[in-house]
Amino acid sequence: MRVEKRHTGRVLPLHGDAVLLLQGGDPARPEAGQWWFTVGGGCEAGETSAVAARREAFEEAGLVLPADLGPVVLQRESAFAYDGVWLEQTEEYYACRVDSADVVTTGWTEVEQRAITGVRWWTVPELRATSDVVYPLGLADLVQELLTPPHHP
Repeated sequence: MRVEKRHTGRVLPLHGDAVLLLQGGDPARPEAGQWWFTVGGGCEAGETSAVAARREAFEEAGLVLPADLGPVVLQRESAFAYDGVWLEQTEEYYACRVDSADVVTTGWTEVEQRAITGVRWWTVPELRATSDVVYPLGLADLVQELLTPPHHP
């Protein structure tokens, strides 16, 4: 299996008390099941992770995000098989409030059309209660932290 190292930009779109996630699986291994994951993808040549996150948010969900996504709220390393390639990637996550819960999926690539089977806004209690697989692990805690206003003494 070919190995690809890549840098990714991912975004946690927040609307009200919910975060947008996509559902899907590996199109090359449908027997591996389905899971929920964040909007985002690999950086193209010359892109920063923030630029990739903005582009992917538009392609995958029709979301137009501001030029400044703010700081990275989570960075992690992951490795997994996807569509016949072993991906070793650095993921940088941004959080961004959006004005509308409307999602547009007409910008999906051919691979996304084969891989993505669902789109849903999730509240923290729903994330905590689900038996579905959700990536990244610990997402409910991160979203709770993002939705909780800072406390000033």
